[in-house]
Amino acid sequence: MADGNNKKKHRGRRLILVGTLSVVVIMVILACVAAFAVNRVMSSIGTIEEVELLDPESEEFETDEDAGEDSMDPDEVEWPEDIEPETEEVTEESTGVTNILLIGQDTRTTGARERSDSMILISINDDTDEVNMISIMRDLYVQIPGYSDNRINAAYQFGGAALLDQVIEKNFGVTIDYNVEIDFSGFQSIIDLLGGVDITLTSTEASYFRAQGYSVSEGTNHVYGEFALVYARTRYVSTATEANDFGRTQRQRAVITSIFNAYKDVGIATQIALLDDILELVSTDMTNTKILSMLYLAQSMDLDELGSYRIPVDGSYTNQTIRGMSVLVPDLTVNRAAIKEMIAGTYEQ
Repeated sequence: MADGNNKKKHRGRRLILVGTLSVVVIMVILACVAAFAVNRVMSSIGTIEEVELLDPESEEFETDEDAGEDSMDPDEVEWPEDIEPETEEVTEESTGVTNILLIGQDTRTTGARERSDSMILISINDDTDEVNMISIMRDLYVQIPGYSDNRINAAYQFGGAALLDQVIEKNFGVTIDYNVEIDFSGFQSIIDLLGGVDITLTSTEASYFRAQGYSVSEGTNHVYGEFALVYARTRYVSTATEANDFGRTQRQRAVITSIFNAYKDVGIATQIALLDDILELVSTDMTNTKILSMLYLAQSMDLDELGSYRIPVDGSYTNQTIRGMSVLVPDLTVNRAAIKEMIAGTYEQ
């Protein structure tokens, strides 16, 4: 009788061992499959390469036909002293802030690197998961290391993302940790892959776009890539709070928020299926690990609390014509303080 009990115990232990080993083997297989899938998806994303700097003798000033005569000599612009960028001390309790510069480039004409058409600083608080978006106006007149003072969007054409990062650091005291580049055609494709996004229009905007032939109305509209691209590019109609090109940057931030929301809403299975197509439309200097952590964060973020700002802030710039360019000459002291508060989420508009 004792032998029978011992045999049952041994058989039971063997079944437990076999069951445990089976689970381990399955977990290892799944881990390998997941790792393969991640590596395959990550391999589709482009890498931002260092570019050769433009010869300073070849720098250009993008003049405006309707700018009129110069209202200000370049030598009259006074710049404050450079400031050291503030960096968070990384500890076990705090990992600080991650600053990602989203660069929109328009290559409709030549296919070559053009001036950056949009620049949006996405600042993520790694402790609180709070996210703040800060549009940097492309007509800002700034200091460009190694070149003459110029519009900030010229920096990207002269030296790519690396030079643009230097310009933001020099003028605003903000260190850019990572860059993400996307062409507008990719921007349109991403929205179509997601099945469209929701955009809220004011009465003025709806009337303007209906006059352009689009069937839209005041309030929330579900739109696809073509319209979203036109919406984000439009400069000559106001939003509820911003006019002309300032309104354009607000629309760009609204579209980015809508893309985030649409991606969150499609569900995990669809997210994974779309990820390969989406990532091949962008280039970045992030590591694969950082990309995955950002995707995970995007899934958990509460975008209703997302901060939306722009630089320069009201009352901190003058409209000038310099070298035939219509530019915004900023008070850097005021804007440096403002952008610091925006990143911290304490800025009051």
